[in-house]
Amino acid sequence: MHRPFRLALAALSLTLVGLAAPGTAAAQSALDFGGTYTADVLSALDGSPDRGTDLVGRADAWVDFKGPAAGLDSLAAHLDLIAVHGPDFSGRRIGVYQTISSLEADTLPHVYEAWAQWKPSALVSAKAGLIDLNAEFDIQNTGALFVNSAFGIGPDISQSGLAGPSIFPMTAAALVVRVQHGRKALGLGVFDALAGARHDPRKAALRFPGTTGALLIAEARVPVGTWLLQLGGWHYTTRFDALDPARPPALSRGVYAMLEGAVTRKVSAWVRIGGADARANPIAAYLGGGAVATLGEWRLGLAAAHARLGHAGRTVLAAPDRAHRAETVLELTAQRPVASWLNIQPDLQYVIHPGWAPGAPDTLVAGLRFSFAIPDS
Repeated sequence: MHRPFRLALAALSLTLVGLAAPGTAAAQSALDFGGTYTADVLSALDGSPDRGTDLVGRADAWVDFKGPAAGLDSLAAHLDLIAVHGPDFSGRRIGVYQTISSLEADTLPHVYEAWAQWKPSALVSAKAGLIDLNAEFDIQNTGALFVNSAFGIGPDISQSGLAGPSIFPMTAAALVVRVQHGRKALGLGVFDALAGARHDPRKAALRFPGTTGALLIAEARVPVGTWLLQLGGWHYTTRFDALDPARPPALSRGVYAMLEGAVTRKVSAWVRIGGADARANPIAAYLGGGAVATLGEWRLGLAAAHARLGHAGRTVLAAPDRAHRAETVLELTAQRPVASWLNIQPDLQYVIHPGWAPGAPDTLVAGLRFSFAIPDS
């Protein structure tokens, strides 16, 4: 971990401890501590070139500072440490681009988020520090139930950047400003273009946003009846090597739109579409969506994610005369609590044309997710 990053983390920790130091009940309640551990047992079944079972997992330990409890009504802060384990199940066993488990990553234990927020009124807020872009933009509330990473943030965004944008498993320094009135909101974000250290993207680093170039993102949220429409766009200020080496460096940018809401009292659904500049990004277009129903203690979900290669992606990354244009993932999942601190979630995914590769067989994946939380919810 870089020395400036260690100093910044130490300063944030001392600030939180100092604010809670008086020992009064109000000061003590200003800090909330907790932890989570989520694990997926994944089995590659029919169609996999490398059948077998693997375990992947993610552990988080976090602390929240609540300013109002310490007499600082407009302030809040958050610190999250993560550790990830497990092999590259999606790449090694299936060759799929849309990662089967949202827990899969090649990273070292590190500070995932460390930010402070200033909210002078109910209308305006500003947040600065290490921030997960997907906690602020392109949030798929209904899609959060699913195991595949494509239902957490659209792959049209997650593919971007040298080592991915500021999302799991590595965040970047950022400034996010939000204006909100009721269900209407406008969010603006400036993220450093590189998530992680320059010499090793598995390690965290804190830099002023824009040091390595900037990722700019804007999103508007507009109610449509009882549903909510999200409209967003993103743009890197620096150019990247074009996928086609014969072409000059290209811009990386894109747009997305998502509509989400309740179909009935027990069923919610969403649909999302996104596009990215195909000169710098393999996926030129994405379409995804699904529905979740609540039946007793069970939440049942069915979703699909369809990622289409752009022209440069087909030409350079695959055999253009034989490569498939799209990779599609279908997921059927069910979740229920078995204790106040434990959820279980059996899961099935079917991958059509994994990795767009010609001749790659469609593959069935079975999984079981365990989610632990302390304190319990």
